[in-house]
Amino acid sequence: MNRSITLLKKIDAVVGPPLLGLATLRKPKSVLPAGHKLGPKHILIIRPGGIGDAALLIPSLKALRKASPGVQVEVLCEPRNRGIFSSSPFVDRIFNYRDFKDLVHVQKRRYEMVIDTEQSHFLSTILASKFRRSTLVGFATNGREAVYGIGIEYSQEQYEMNCFSRLFEGAINGWSRHPFWDPPYFYPLPEEKRKVSKLLRGIRRPIVCIFPGASIEERRWPTERWASVTEHLWSEGFQPVLLGGANERGLAHEITAQADCPLMNFCGDLSLSETGALFERTKLLISTDSGILHLGVLSGVPTVSLFGPGIAKKWGPKGENHIILNKELPCSPCTRFGETPPCPMGAQCMTAIMVDDVIKATSELLGK
Repeated sequence: MNRSITLLKKIDAVVGPPLLGLATLRKPKSVLPAGHKLGPKHILIIRPGGIGDAALLIPSLKALRKASPGVQVEVLCEPRNRGIFSSSPFVDRIFNYRDFKDLVHVQKRRYEMVIDTEQSHFLSTILASKFRRSTLVGFATNGREAVYGIGIEYSQEQYEMNCFSRLFEGAINGWSRHPFWDPPYFYPLPEEKRKVSKLLRGIRRPIVCIFPGASIEERRWPTERWASVTEHLWSEGFQPVLLGGANERGLAHEITAQADCPLMNFCGDLSLSETGALFERTKLLISTDSGILHLGVLSGVPTVSLFGPGIAKKWGPKGENHIILNKELPCSPCTRFGETPPCPMGAQCMTAIMVDDVIKATSELLGK
């Protein structure tokens, strides 16, 4: 995991609780009487965290546009997940959660509502508490609900996309009570599509993308097994493409060196939006429990996902076009609120997933 992210989490754990105590000394702004909801015209959405959380928030932002057609939506997010929002037609303006100037700027703006979509950490709640003239909305976890005018119950067992929907449902007038699926969610730009077409020039085989990376070691799968999967895909007439950021370059080189077949390695070469353009031409995505997995799901790509420490009920894709591989060992899932303890068993929940398991699931989806 990125060192700055690790440091930020440590700071949150140490200074978050006492700062939350200070923030709760002042009563949050009252909201409309019970049974009433709001129809705000100017909303700030706070979304720290990784790519996956941001991607699964997009359906709620689209639904927000439908429930309140004239609403102006601004997002305060981190650089690592900014790409999810950067070309979204459901977002009017983006601010940097880690830029002091942007933090000062948003606090000077008037929002009728501020929705903190962070699930458990404190710093976003402390920030939200500064918007005294706004109705504050957030998840009722770890005592954070004392700051919000509208606190919504959070479940570790519910699909995260639906958790975000419930957060908005509790505050927005005209919100659908049922889980929703209303693609498309991503709209790659023409120049992004042209870049992908150039990279794929001369490729005649159907594309299968593979994301082998993970934010933590416990979620990774052995490189030699990824190599075996790519060899099988090639033998079946598909073109394997390795995806990831700059952090996955070393991993991709290892897989390429071990695989006895031609691979395309796009790690570090595509932005998130450009990856969405690639997904428009992709038959299948095979991935660990990752943000790229959720980007693929919302791009309409069938997926095979490998789960171990993570909560499959919460983060596993839903629907018949998605297969989750999860051995469900007694010790897993062990992740809670995004934190995974060091594994004394060598991440057996991941190594128990065999190459044949992945090949079988892959063949089933590609056979459709």
